[in-house]
Amino acid sequence: MRMLALSTSGPLASAALLEDGKVIRQALGPREKTHSETFLLLAQEALGGFAAGDMDRFAVDIGPGSFTGVRIGVCGANALGFACGKPVTGVSSLAALAHGLEGPVCALLDCRNGNGYAMLQQSGKTCLPEQAVVVAEFLPKLPPRTRFVGDGAQVYKQLIQQMVPGATFGPVWDVEAAAIGLCAWPLEGAEEVMPLYLRPSQAERMRQEKEI
Repeated sequence: MRMLALSTSGPLASAALLEDGKVIRQALGPREKTHSETFLLLAQEALGGFAAGDMDRFAVDIGPGSFTGVRIGVCGANALGFACGKPVTGVSSLAALAHGLEGPVCALLDCRNGNGYAMLQQSGKTCLPEQAVVVAEFLPKLPPRTRFVGDGAQVYKQLIQQMVPGATFGPVWDVEAAAIGLCAWPLEGAEEVMPLYLRPSQAERMRQEKEI
């Protein structure tokens, strides 16, 4: 079985080809270009000599992350699935960050101003599901010696060291399509997937503030 996986929720877009549960090839996009410019080119690069119609399934990063980036990836994967008549599997960006790591692992993405998206896994099992958090309020919920991954682990490293005894870091900072595909491989597919939005977009928040 072959799968094309896409990730566009973070600053680094990527695409990966998987076959029989193994990553065959991954293409990573340049940070200086928008995902709308790069994700189809990355998909073509990852496919190599294959066509989209040769895939048995598609997988995509459904977020949390950039609202626009998530929409680009999800819409692209759903369109490919519809055009090829193949199922699509959605995977949380936080689950992909924590994939394959043992012990307590906190995947943490920075949302600025002390906010983030986070989840806690223990050897692959979800202990605290994906949620929007105030980082300083979330950290006391975590066990000692938690490993932190994601860009939020870098941004809040000093605070984490103060609040989580024995915390360790990395090495995973960016969500990559290869991890999305590996997470998706044992899961079921669907006709389409939906973005995982844990908080309103900036435009929605501004509109709500005006209405108050």
